[in-house]
Amino acid sequence: MELQIENEIRRDYRTGKFAIMAPNRGKRPEDFSVSKEVVTSDVSKCPFEYGKEYMSKEIMHVGDPWKIRVIENKFPELMSTIPLMFSKGNFKKISGYGYNEVVVDSPDHNTPFELLDDSQLKLWLDTVIEREISLYDRNYIKYVLIFKNSGESAGESLSHPHTQIMAWPVIIGTIKRELRLARKYKQEKGKCLYEDVLDEERVRLLYEDNYFIAIAPFASRFAGESMILPKRHVNFFADLNENEKFDLVKTLKLILATNRKIFGNYSYNFAFKELKNYPEFHAHIDIYPRLTIEAGVELGNDVFVNQLTPEDYSKKFRSVLSLT
Repeated sequence: MELQIENEIRRDYRTGKFAIMAPNRGKRPEDFSVSKEVVTSDVSKCPFEYGKEYMSKEIMHVGDPWKIRVIENKFPELMSTIPLMFSKGNFKKISGYGYNEVVVDSPDHNTPFELLDDSQLKLWLDTVIEREISLYDRNYIKYVLIFKNSGESAGESLSHPHTQIMAWPVIIGTIKRELRLARKYKQEKGKCLYEDVLDEERVRLLYEDNYFIAIAPFASRFAGESMILPKRHVNFFADLNENEKFDLVKTLKLILATNRKIFGNYSYNFAFKELKNYPEFHAHIDIYPRLTIEAGVELGNDVFVNQLTPEDYSKKFRSVLSLT
């Protein structure tokens, strides 16, 4: 029986935040389609091209000629040259100590990330995991975040496919809230929160294979939001075996590419949610299509209005996937 969703306020079991489901505005998945083309930067001025290596400070590369490069972020938010300091009181702050790296996903300027071949994406995953391990070994680093901004609406400044890595001296923000709720659930129920909700989340199933499952989370903040989880409990993606790594990149590619068939040339962000030193956490990847603009409710009350319910999105996703 098809679920009929009325307007309602849902609490996200992952973060404790709230999202308003507003399907009565009449929005269908195709109503979010983006018709304009993604802006492509001038290849001749792109610093990530072959022959432009002198324009960035390289950390490492893979292959000869290189297939993937890791470089220092030219405009870092966090810097290892800043002494780590904390201050308390009403104006509490932390100095901007940390690391920012950029992974150039491929030498190919014009091929979107989700259209790269599987072997290139596996190489990409191995590289970002290698960088994570290295950064966690640095002094004072408590958390490493891997994320991608793809498209103008997602904050991408260069269209050549690339991924960013930030290493933080503290665990703050969304990941801290997710860890707190996961630990609390484990203490009270003796189970992993993410594994325990999967049976109920299957009504919003996008895709499933041997090692991973992708769902549209119950309290999705964004239209078309999705989450990819390993079926085996791991808190750090470096602990995946080779078969799991191949399946992870194939699943990530499938979600992003299918979304493109639904939404057109859309912008998106994704983020790895994982914590090396907290075994009670269940690693996952969150994907956020950027199809709407944050307005007063989002900015003023940190509550997102989602006009495409995860039930409607998952139904459309499975329909499109079945045709491919």
